[in-house]
Amino acid sequence: MPRLVLNNKTRLFVFIMLLFCLLSACSSFLPENQADSQIKNGELSMPSPIGAQESLLRYAVFPAPPYMIGANDPQAGMSGIDVEIVQEIARRLQLNLVYVSCTWERCLELMKNGKVDLLSSAYKKADREEYMAFLDQPYLDRLPIAFYYLKDNNYQIKSYEDLYRFKRVGVLQGASYFDRFDTDEHINKVEVSSQDQLFPMLLAGRLDIIAGYTPTENYHIYTEGYSDKIKRSFFVYHDDSSIFMAISKKSLFMTGRLDDFNRINNDLLKEGFIKGIINAYYARYH
Repeated sequence: MPRLVLNNKTRLFVFIMLLFCLLSACSSFLPENQADSQIKNGELSMPSPIGAQESLLRYAVFPAPPYMIGANDPQAGMSGIDVEIVQEIARRLQLNLVYVSCTWERCLELMKNGKVDLLSSAYKKADREEYMAFLDQPYLDRLPIAFYYLKDNNYQIKSYEDLYRFKRVGVLQGASYFDRFDTDEHINKVEVSSQDQLFPMLLAGRLDIIAGYTPTENYHIYTEGYSDKIKRSFFVYHDDSSIFMAISKKSLFMTGRLDDFNRINNDLLKEGFIKGIINAYYARYH
C-alpha cells in the first residue's frame, strides 16, 4: 500500500478541521456544574447553545403529556403545553433553554437544591413554598382527576366512597391530586416513580385502579390504543385547581428577574397565548 505523505498546508488544514469538529461536539453539552449536562441519577439535560450562565434557563421536565411530551427521551425533541409556554417565556426573556429530565420527586429535589431554575405543573403547597417562588398567576385553573380501570372488570365508581373497595390504587409518587384523596390514609395507594408505569401495571393486573389527571390519561389512551381496554370512572374530581410555574429560590433568576418572569407570564395569559395552546392540545388528544 502506498504511503500517504501530507505537506505542511494539508497538515494545517486537517488540524483546523479536527479542532473545529472537537469544538462543535463540546458545544452540544453543558458543563456539569452549569446544568447536570451528563446522564447522571436518571437525569439528562439537553441544552440550547451555550451562553453566559445567567442566560441559561434550566427547566425540569418529567413525563406528563400533554403538558410535557418527550421527557423520557429529550433527544427526540420536547413538546407539549408547558414546554411551548416555557419556550415562549425563554424567547421573550432572551434565555437559552435547557431541559433537565427527572422523575417528579427528583425534580422537586433539584428545585430544592437549585440545580434547576424552573418547574411547571406544580400545585402551590406550603412545604414547596419554602424552596420555590411560585409565579403570581396560575397558567391552569382546573385539572380534573378521575380513576381508571380495566373495562373487563366493569367496576362502578360513582362516588368518592367507592374508592374504599380497592386494595391497590396506583398513584404517582410525590404527586398531589386533591386534598381529600391525598390525605386519606384509608385508601391503599401504590406509588410509582413515573406516570408512564401506571397503565402497564393496570393492564398486567398489578393494580386495581389508578388515579389520573384526565388530560394526561386521555393522551395515553389516545396514543397507546387503550380505548378498548381502559374505562374511566363516572366519579371525576373537577373543582378549581390552580397550577403554577415556579422558580427555585436558589436560582440566579431570583435576583432581579423574578418580576420579568411574572410580567411575561401575565402577558401570555392576557394575550390568549396560553389558552390557545391548552385548547389545541386538549382537542388533539380528547
